Amino acid sequence: MTPRHHAVRNFVVLELPRNHGRPLSPAQIGAALHLNPREVIELLDDLEKHLFFLVRDDRGNVSWAFPVASDRTPHRLRFSTGERIYAACGEDSIAAPFVQSRLRKQPLEVEVETSCAHCGQAMHILVDERLRWRTRERGADPRVFLPKIDWAAFRGKNIIDDY
Repeated sequence: MTPRHHAVRNFVVLELPRNHGRPLSPAQIGAALHLNPREVIELLDDLEKHLFFLVRDDRGNVSWAFPVASDRTPHRLRFSTGERIYAACGEDSIAAPFVQSRLRKQPLEVEVETSCAHCGQAMHILVDERLRWRTRERGADPRVFLPKIDWAAFRGKNIIDDY
């Protein structure tokens, strides 16, 4: 990835939560990074094509950049800094404070509001940037499923639709 790829990728990861849970348009990204919107679209095409954990919606706006998503999911995130957004899956929700704190260069805790996939019971998991976690519900013992994917053989358009 070039420095511009990294700049776009890092910007959307940081800004999706700050954008009140709305997708980010190429024009917004370009204005913030002082890039031509056409160049932003080319960079987004390349990032999405090469599976750099970024997905756009039908209008071309970035709606998911690991680990945050603007689309409504069962995994609601509340950052200790006040932002609220979603995670595409349980793994993303657990990774959110780690990824975000590194980009923000500050400690961060995220409350994950979700439900147990087994029994459907509501669950609140608090995770910090060092991936230490605790639950609000007494006796809850969350498990995170981590599938094995052969990335070299993966040929889908993106990991959201083809995973």
